[in-house]
Amino acid sequence: MKRGGIKTLRNKADRVMQEFYRERKPRCEMCGAQSSCQHHIISKAASSALRYKEENLVSVCTGCHLKFHSKFAPEMVARLTLMRGQEWYDKLQVAKQEYVKPSQKYYKLIIEKYG
Repeated sequence: MKRGGIKTLRNKADRVMQEFYRERKPRCEMCGAQSSCQHHIISKAASSALRYKEENLVSVCTGCHLKFHSKFAPEMVARLTLMRGQEWYDKLQVAKQEYVKPSQKYYKLIIEKYG
């Protein structure tokens, strides 16, 4: 596969994960509106191990997604933690420390799992 091949696979894996989760959670988990995307609680850049973990995603509408990326982010995470439980949040913090080495094989497994 050419040099850009792994990036293409990562983008496809991101898309199939978003589509899979959107079908499972069509409503915003924060306000109940129609969801538009899935927000990563622990950012993709902060944790390779959590990039494709469902427990790290929250289905949100555009308005709530903007709040997660604004000064209201701590409030939004606090609300979600109340809804999902402190244990959920604590597990994310532990899992955040893990490392997954992305590879073509890894992305193909994600595409197969969620595609």
